[in-house]
Amino acid sequence: MRIALVLNDLRLSGGVNVVLQYASRMATEGNHGVTLLLRESTVYPWASEFTTNVNIVPLESAAKYEWDIAVATYWETLLLLGQVRAQSYVWFCQQYEDRFFPDRNPNISTMQIAGAIPLPVVTEAHWLQDLLQTENPDRTVEVVLNGIDKEFFRPADIDMRVAGNFDVLVEGSLDGLAKNTAMALGGALASTHATLVTHIGDTPFTTDDSRYRFVKSQLLFEQMGAMYQRHHLLVKTPLVEGMFGPPLEAFHCGTPALVTPVTGSEEYIRHMQNSLVVSWSNPEDISRRIDHLATTPSLWQKLSEGALQSAQAWPTWETQAVKFEQALLRVAATSKLTQHDLANLSRTISFGDLMHWLAMRRLSDKKAGPGLTESTLETAPLPTRRKTLAGLARRIHRRTKKAM
Repeated sequence: MRIALVLNDLRLSGGVNVVLQYASRMATEGNHGVTLLLRESTVYPWASEFTTNVNIVPLESAAKYEWDIAVATYWETLLLLGQVRAQSYVWFCQQYEDRFFPDRNPNISTMQIAGAIPLPVVTEAHWLQDLLQTENPDRTVEVVLNGIDKEFFRPADIDMRVAGNFDVLVEGSLDGLAKNTAMALGGALASTHATLVTHIGDTPFTTDDSRYRFVKSQLLFEQMGAMYQRHHLLVKTPLVEGMFGPPLEAFHCGTPALVTPVTGSEEYIRHMQNSLVVSWSNPEDISRRIDHLATTPSLWQKLSEGALQSAQAWPTWETQAVKFEQALLRVAATSKLTQHDLANLSRTISFGDLMHWLAMRRLSDKKAGPGLTESTLETAPLPTRRKTLAGLARRIHRRTKKAM
């Protein structure tokens, strides 16, 4: 089979990692011709090991080729499938991203409309399957849970945790509100018995607490595995996730987690067995739970053993890549839309997005639009108003053509 996966870029992220894990294995073990169609085609060092046996093609060159299956891997890439010539089209849905946008962001409606395109889906969590099938009962949706690289995420040969300490790891960006990282850090730093609070993120947290240590994100897998091995607890309190991978990685290193009951957690999080579950708006509960764990070694040991038991039962990427390939071929057989259909849908959605963007901008900025104040419009002669509004119409038309 000739399979094309459409991505924005190959920057290190959980979602891109999942795509590359499957793409590389389908190419080497499934003997498929696999192509990554990229809007930005730089191959970053971390991704090089996954791209040895796959083809890299810039999206603007897609018209030269044809594939058996074209796969969108992010909601924005759903709108690019009309540029890709293929026999079947599939959406690999790792998240319903409208939950990440701020209120009144036009991307919310655009994503929801794009997500409603009746394409068959492979997804990574059962909550996503339920949501997608509820919204479109005629759509085929199959679930393949993410695997784990057990070479990098495993218990250390010798315990790396400092005896007598209780070191806490917080992973997440402060910029993305859905990550809720500030609450995790605030709760961890308010604890009495945490001896070290390590934050892996994009920007440092503002604090003068000497226990706080900032580590820039974009760590390699082996570096991340070592972080889990050196800490007693992972604290991660997001508002929304897809599969919710970091606690599972920590479990493989014998590190329990303190988490919120976020989407995806139902796949493996078990309160008081391998983790502790807290609410989304109670940092005091975080600090209290940390102190209880730090002063109750028997409970920490129970959770650590439970984490390892959960990890032992979890499949590898090799196992899941076979399941992903099989699911992809099954759902592709139910694909009904043509490239022409998808191109028309993309143009329609892009035009609607532009109109929504202009309307939202006009609501939030009185100076937006044709460049006239309300008082100017009231006093301007009729020909001037006609000329100005005609100019606006031309600008909208040019914007629409670019968007298409």
